[in-house]
Amino acid sequence: MKKKMRHKVGIGMAGLLLCGMVLANHNINPSKDWKALREKNIKQGLDAERVDSALSQCRKKGMTVHEADAFLCPVYTAGSESLPPECVFIKIEEGLAKQVDPARVTVAAEARLDCIRRASRIVQSAHSGRGGEHSHLVQHTCMALESGLPEEVLEELFNRPESFRYGRMIHVVEAGETLQLAGLSWQDVQHVMNDCLDRDLNRMEIFRAIDFILAEHRKGRDFTAIHAELWIRAD
Repeated sequence: MKKKMRHKVGIGMAGLLLCGMVLANHNINPSKDWKALREKNIKQGLDAERVDSALSQCRKKGMTVHEADAFLCPVYTAGSESLPPECVFIKIEEGLAKQVDPARVTVAAEARLDCIRRASRIVQSAHSGRGGEHSHLVQHTCMALESGLPEEVLEELFNRPESFRYGRMIHVVEAGETLQLAGLSWQDVQHVMNDCLDRDLNRMEIFRAIDFILAEHRKGRDFTAIHAELWIRAD
């Protein structure tokens, strides 16, 4: 029974190995055993416990070291491009937890990688810094893009004339993602994000305003009516 299951998984993973990007990156530095594969992922800056959990799930699916290494290649690609690897790793973790077919997880991970690249270009166009806050902003920008917020909205936000502050931008983009996912139009989301920057709000003030918008939106009120009361209530 186990041999049949292993054969079935191996066939599915063979499709992944034929993917040009995955195979190319995998062959640069293939892992010879599970210990080496573990260290390879930890060196990406990933939490050891989460790496152990992901690799354990790969083994339960019957993957060989070679197949698991290829499966995780989008994570390595992100790292090699100075993009946050954890953002891609999270997508793989989600797929494994939901028992999604490995081939579909790879497609989702590659889509996340492409989204991070787009997010990085947007952030870099406004500020070419690096470091922890830069990485966090790229990740939040990626999430906002995935929520459906147009690139142009974020580009305009980051290229406002006033000084660029990472902490403030991270909170504003996070708020924008929340509103977009709640079903507000991107125009209304853009309006609120610009309001937050114009008023130089801190994180607590931003999310107090967002809580009010969401509560009123759930009541079925239109944005114009909500916005007319927004800053009176928020203040």
